Amino acid sequence: MLYLIDEPMADIGLRTAADDPDARVVLIQDGVFLSPDLDAEVYAVEKDVDVRGVDLPDEVERISYDALVDLIVEQEVKNFV
Repeated sequence: MLYLIDEPMADIGLRTAADDPDARVVLIQDGVFLSPDLDAEVYAVEKDVDVRGVDLPDEVERISYDALVDLIVEQEVKNFV
């Protein structure tokens, strides 16, 4: 499942994703400030990263909005934005 995570809903979103062995997490908007400690693929939307001037941890992959749309189309989504 794909989890879209923004800062205001981060606690519940990350706890939910942590219980999912198939989780893929996308940090979006102010969620790019987070450094989640998850055993999952974690992405951050590059435009949000650039606008906020964030240095991402090595384990977080930058993706475009187009790539995000592809991920959303490919799988079920839980939205914590």
